Amino acid sequence: MNQVAIKKDNPPSIRQFVTFIRSPKFLGAVLAIVNYVIIFIMLMAVILPKQYTLKVGDILQHPISATRDVEDTLTTEELRQAARESVSNIYRFDENITESVIVEIEQIFDQIQMARQLAQNKYEDYKKELQKKQEIQDSQDEQIIDQQQTENHEPSPDDILTDQFIGEIKEDFPIMLSNDEILTCLNADEDELVQLKDQLLKTLNKLLDLHIKQDNLLEARNTLRDEIMSLPVSNEVRLLGTTVGVSVLKPNMVFDQEATEQEKERAAQSVEPVIYKKGQYIVQAGQPITQKQYKMLQELGLLKEDKIDVTAYMSIGLMVLLVELIVILYLLAFEKRVVENPSHLLMISLIIWVVLGLALAVSQLHQYLIPIALGAMLLTVLIGPTTAGIINIALSILIGIMLDNNLYIMIMGITGGIVGIYLCNRAEQRNALVWAGLAVSCVNLMSIFSLEMLSSGEWFSSLKISTWGIGSGLLSGVFLIGTLPIWENLFGIVTPIKLMELANPNHPVLKRLLMEAPGTYHHSIIVANLAENAAEAIGADGLLARVGAYYHDIGKLKRPLYFKENQIATGNPHDKLSPTLSTNIIISHAKDGVELAKRYKVPRVVQDFISQHHGTTAVAYFYHKAKENNNENRIHIDDFRYPGPKPKKKETAIVMLADTVEAAVRSISDPTPGKVERLIRKLIKDKMDDGQLDDCHLTLKDLNTVANAFSGVMTGVFHERIEYPNIEEKK
Repeated sequence: MNQVAIKKDNPPSIRQFVTFIRSPKFLGAVLAIVNYVIIFIMLMAVILPKQYTLKVGDILQHPISATRDVEDTLTTEELRQAARESVSNIYRFDENITESVIVEIEQIFDQIQMARQLAQNKYEDYKKELQKKQEIQDSQDEQIIDQQQTENHEPSPDDILTDQFIGEIKEDFPIMLSNDEILTCLNADEDELVQLKDQLLKTLNKLLDLHIKQDNLLEARNTLRDEIMSLPVSNEVRLLGTTVGVSVLKPNMVFDQEATEQEKERAAQSVEPVIYKKGQYIVQAGQPITQKQYKMLQELGLLKEDKIDVTAYMSIGLMVLLVELIVILYLLAFEKRVVENPSHLLMISLIIWVVLGLALAVSQLHQYLIPIALGAMLLTVLIGPTTAGIINIALSILIGIMLDNNLYIMIMGITGGIVGIYLCNRAEQRNALVWAGLAVSCVNLMSIFSLEMLSSGEWFSSLKISTWGIGSGLLSGVFLIGTLPIWENLFGIVTPIKLMELANPNHPVLKRLLMEAPGTYHHSIIVANLAENAAEAIGADGLLARVGAYYHDIGKLKRPLYFKENQIATGNPHDKLSPTLSTNIIISHAKDGVELAKRYKVPRVVQDFISQHHGTTAVAYFYHKAKENNNENRIHIDDFRYPGPKPKKKETAIVMLADTVEAAVRSISDPTPGKVERLIRKLIKDKMDDGQLDDCHLTLKDLNTVANAFSGVMTGVFHERIEYPNIEEKK
């Protein structure tokens, strides 16, 4: 009484305040503040080490040590450059060049022979043409003949060597020759040309066997000239041979730039980087700061311009606030159900903290190893892809800021997270999560490689660095698979993967159902098919409806023979029981099923199907049997009803309807499509009239769609069969 009085005496403002602090809005606001503070502290702890105002040449009273491992890049580069310069150029012998020089000599002299033959043919044609003209002139009058005779003279080979003819010959030569050299080719003695060719081949072979480099090509050409000029041939032939030999002579020791660069880089890479370990003094007390030390201090972020770094605090605080506001506004606009669920908000916050904590730890090994996509993949499986998308962007930004505004990390996180969201949203088995992690690894590899190539232009080093991205994807997959059961159990979330595991026929409960109550098992399979088709038809969760249907009657395992579908070769034990006792046995299968589900750790969402699939409907058969056995008015139908509750979700209501439809349609003799559909619609209407669908938010349109889906499935189950003649069996 006193407690009641105290409650009544509470002013409305206090009651409203208590109601407010228990509301999802207040809890969400508190969680947002806590989230902001924790993220801000984590970023500040990483981003802002102790900073100094220094310049090159300053002398410090206290030493400065490295806050993390840092490379003395200037010294390292000096050592590597010295190693590069110590490597001599690498040449390789190209036998093809030797062969090509000899072939070219053969081609040139073949061309000379062709040119000489062409000139000879042209000269012969020229002589024939003059003879023909002479014959024509003989037929002319004497005056003209006398005049032509005065003009005729003996033809000479030089008459055909016009500039045009020489130009045509020059075009066919593989090397550039002057007009005089072309005339030498045409007019030289054949023996001298043969002698010149032999000497050229002999000299070139001898020189090329010595392996000519570009550096000593001039010396080889001079030797070639001396050899040719010593030939006992005309001076014109010697000059021709010199031109030909110098033109075709090439170095057959080729500078291998790629091999040289590789050797230089190998020598450079063999130089160990000069590393200052964490805690090692970079600047000693009493020593002036060198340019190299100043560079390392800059890399560590230990230098500052302002005495008080207020801007860093403000910038980090504003950035965290901006990211959090964007996430909140997005969730309010597109995922209001998440905002109204404090447990979901808490789970999102915990996942963000875990990923940021992993980023702090893993970044000590390598920044590209951070499993940024883990948060997006977890939230896709636990809540949905829409929420996961915005959290993935937020985490990528925060981790990028944490790692000195690293744009590459942000891009890797966003691209890898998007792929992870896409694949995890389709995952219905845990091994699919492994493939999702591998896909994220591939995307990370490509994104890092492209970004590093863009900045450095070096293929090998970019590929080497990008392999860390593979580790990031693999870590995301490992942590996803390893921690997913924890999140599922901690927050009571049933994921599609969990549902698929529950749907496995090898689950202990389903195995028992198959072995101990096969009729109920078969009935549950048909109900599951009905429920899944109907749920998908109205946009509900078909997988959840199927799994709920598998488990809705597991309570019958306690007394399987008291249910009609399991009474195959036995009598009906209810014939020996009173209607009231039979009713209690039938009704208790819902309670027994919940207890069994708890024992086997079946999730709460599936337990709802067990407790709600009959709602508060009455066991009509035993009610009427009790009425027949006892005509007194004290028999009331409410005593024969299930305790409930009524279905709260669309999926549980659909399983209730599917359960009723399957049992009823199975009892029809000669089931035709018309009979089946009429019965289905009547049963649904009866459930609606009885108030069993009041709490599940199914519309009339949904019920019509469900009836059509049921009709399609049941028509397939009870398809038209061939009628066989009755055969009397011996009793």
